[in-house]
Amino acid sequence: MAVIWQQFLAGFQFDSYFPLLAEVGVILTLMTALAAWNYIKENKFWYYSLTVLYLLSALVVILTTDWFFFLFAWELVTLTTSFMLAWSDWKLVRQYFVIQFSGSSILLFGALAANAFGYSQIGAIDSVPLQFILIMGIGMKSGLFLFHFWLPPIHSEAPAPVSAILSGWVVKLGYIFLLKIIPMESGNTFLFLIGLAMIVYAGWQALRSADLKIMLAYSTVSQLGFIALAIGTGGKYAFYGAVLHIIAHGFAKTTLFISSGIWQKEYGSRIIYDFKDAISRRPVTSAAAIMSLASLGAVVFTAGYKSKYLIKSAQTPGILVTTVFFLLGFLSFLYAARVIYWIFIKDQDYSNFLSDLKHGFNHYQIYTADVLALITGTLGIIVVSFWPEMPAGVLASLADKDFHLISGLRDSLIYLALAAYLFVNNNGFKIKVRDNLSLENYLQAFLNFVYGLSRKSVKFDTEKIFEAFFYNAIFNASKKLYNLVYQDFTIQLLWIPIFMTVLLLWQQIYAYF
Repeated sequence: MAVIWQQFLAGFQFDSYFPLLAEVGVILTLMTALAAWNYIKENKFWYYSLTVLYLLSALVVILTTDWFFFLFAWELVTLTTSFMLAWSDWKLVRQYFVIQFSGSSILLFGALAANAFGYSQIGAIDSVPLQFILIMGIGMKSGLFLFHFWLPPIHSEAPAPVSAILSGWVVKLGYIFLLKIIPMESGNTFLFLIGLAMIVYAGWQALRSADLKIMLAYSTVSQLGFIALAIGTGGKYAFYGAVLHIIAHGFAKTTLFISSGIWQKEYGSRIIYDFKDAISRRPVTSAAAIMSLASLGAVVFTAGYKSKYLIKSAQTPGILVTTVFFLLGFLSFLYAARVIYWIFIKDQDYSNFLSDLKHGFNHYQIYTADVLALITGTLGIIVVSFWPEMPAGVLASLADKDFHLISGLRDSLIYLALAAYLFVNNNGFKIKVRDNLSLENYLQAFLNFVYGLSRKSVKFDTEKIFEAFFYNAIFNASKKLYNLVYQDFTIQLLWIPIFMTVLLLWQQIYAYF
């Protein structure tokens, strides 16, 4: 035990930008805890207990360089966030857990392989095959392209504070891990291409979403694409851009998911076409949402602009790169501006704004905890925008970095003009509301596609298949194995990653005896 404790204490990394990321994670978790105070009505003690355990585990994931404690802590993050979904639906708990367990299995294999090839501590890995295995491991857990299928349905159905935790920070843990293992000098081409695909595909899906939470979930995948692209690019400013975008997107998306929960209670709907008089009814929520959406769209003088500019500036100069990043930036701006257009501009009457605002203050209940959470997120966006170097020595060089605010202002005005033209001529891209996203629907579509290859069609009970095949099969198999050792097996899969990761301590255990 003494050896394990010493290894635990010695395995923390308090240099580089990781302590800064840990501090931001604490702030974002506190924001979601404030927002949950009025959202979570039952079993608050257990919810906040899970939140504390999640936070401690996430800090270990961010700061440790020890494979064993990294994997163990990430499994605790998975367990705690899985149980948080129980405040919505136990079906989500089972689905999320199975998906995360799949990613954990690949990640565990990659960690064992890295340890076997001499990488006894988490750090830069030169082997491209090992990088690929570990990227696949975090792909399922952190929503990389093709592995992102679970993120929109899970995040859209989760309670708003839990969506804020998952989208604002939990999915970032994989990218923080990539910052450790991908060499800054070389980057990773595969990760670059994956990031590019995420930006385009998920950005298009976000533009086609009428449900605010679904739009936010897809935009998360798109914005994560910028982080993946930056890490894949390699170079100092690309990595700094990735760090800054992790922080900028964390503040923006946490604020937006909290806002979505407030509006969902206010209007009894998540459809952006239904939000009328939003500013007069919820002025603080509206201001925070506008600032956050502007940051997602990389509007100049926001945190998102600074982070995306760093990522762009790290690319090889040329007309092609300039054009591509202009179009990628416009896609992000367009889906963010579309939400602003429908909630705050389309069919809104501001002729009696002051009287409506006064009426709103007098008739709509204001929760102090929600206001504090939203103000914190907004201030975070502003601080990162005007102080990108922040209190971390490794980012100190950003104090002298020229972010070309004039050209950024020019691009923002061009984006605004193009978006206004498209909205006016296309009725604001009013899209028909989709059916509720679910993993069962995705499975049904996949099975129909496979079965359709034989030119036949059949109706599958996909929910039953998911429950019986994926969840129950894993549960029953692991239960039978575990019953060979213990009776009353209750935590069906946790022992597997714990048992396997003990192999990572073999050298220390052998030396101890």
